[in-house]
Amino acid sequence: MTNNRELKFFVDFDGRPERDLALEVDFLDRASSGAVSLFLYSWVSPVVVLGYGQKIGDIDLDWCRGAGVPVYRRMTGGTGVVHRRDIAVSLFLPAEHTWARKITGLYTLFLGALVPALEGAGGRGRYKANPQKGGRDRSPICFEDQLSDTLVADGRKVVGCAQARRSRAVLIHAAVSLNLAVDIYAGAFRVPERRIEEGLGEAVPCGHAENVAPYVVTALEKALGMTARHEELPDHSEFGRKTKVEDLSLGRRR
Repeated sequence: MTNNRELKFFVDFDGRPERDLALEVDFLDRASSGAVSLFLYSWVSPVVVLGYGQKIGDIDLDWCRGAGVPVYRRMTGGTGVVHRRDIAVSLFLPAEHTWARKITGLYTLFLGALVPALEGAGGRGRYKANPQKGGRDRSPICFEDQLSDTLVADGRKVVGCAQARRSRAVLIHAAVSLNLAVDIYAGAFRVPERRIEEGLGEAVPCGHAENVAPYVVTALEKALGMTARHEELPDHSEFGRKTKVEDLSLGRRR
């Protein structure tokens, strides 16, 4: 029987992107049975991750291939993010959970919990509920857009957030910028470095995922009214799934 007062959390700060992204699919399946789980991960080498429905033409695959930067597609929506020593925060909820009932309401609750977590870690992040106005087309870079609820610092977006919804479970995911990879963003998305420097920010400048993670766990534990318990990361095959996430820069698609 699932303990609905227990928040099981898992960490992977030296993992493989293809495994961690595949495990998110498995954790979402687990949430459909009533479990609430939190998965925190970080990757040392740079990786480009596109939103589920994002066009592959938004990035320069040749540049990524030449620079040795793999490209993957996540299961949540939104647009592209470059991960390099940042922290990813994925919360999995059963569909009947109070937080999961409304799309906008879930963003508000989730991001609201991240604000004190970032402050505790020595960072910053002000909640911005009002979307930006104007006629500019949506940027293929997640951190350039402020079209929905987000966290900003000095006018720059520092947390990218997206959801994946199934009939019985919901995933809300945040990419928290700690070490802005200006050169990788510029090369992968074909934009000047200055544009990246002016538009993107860091939630905890030069922060470390290992230091930020405890604050995130504590903040979500309190906000959810649950008791957090760390568990070892399960083997992917434990859930009986064979999800494959492949490097798109090599010409393969998930």
